[in-house]
Amino acid sequence: MYRVFAMCLEAGIAAVILIPAFWVLNRYYFRNSRRTACYLVLSLYLAAVDAVVGLPSLLYIRFVRNINLVPFAYMFSDYRNSLLNVLLFAPLGFFLPVLWKWFRSFWRTALFGFAFSLSIELLQLMTPRATDINDLMTNTLGAMLGWCLGRVILKLFPSIRPSWKTKELAVIFGVTFGVMFLAQPFLAEIVWKLVRN
Repeated sequence: MYRVFAMCLEAGIAAVILIPAFWVLNRYYFRNSRRTACYLVLSLYLAAVDAVVGLPSLLYIRFVRNINLVPFAYMFSDYRNSLLNVLLFAPLGFFLPVLWKWFRSFWRTALFGFAFSLSIELLQLMTPRATDINDLMTNTLGAMLGWCLGRVILKLFPSIRPSWKTKELAVIFGVTFGVMFLAQPFLAEIVWKLVRN
């Protein structure tokens, strides 16, 4: 329960910066309030992922070698963690085809989920968190399952019109992880001090 509270608090702190940032992005770049609201939800999800997986930030970078390259090692004995990894990446797989036509391809979404998960695992070398091949597999599986759900939603609601502008995805990722690396940690440090007192 504490982990969920911490994730929500960290994402909420990020929202204080991300909401005005996306308001500016909508005004000068996206120019579509409905799509921008969806992009903001995706951004807040990514901020929550950052909080859960413990990516490095400007305040916290430590090179620690904690690597598991043995597939399926502890995967079934720690099935709860594996299931949580699948659930963590399902929203990513859902958002991609619903928001962008390019990701209507199952394999493009799976590859994106794999690449994003690999990036996280490599960045975790700069934290005490473990870099684990099992996380890579379960995260990718989660993105694939999310894609299936996204395709069902697109069939049920044909009025949803995904965009061809995939460069918007790069902007969303850049803004979100820029905020999480550069600004959010300073606010989070203040808020956590208040929460603990």
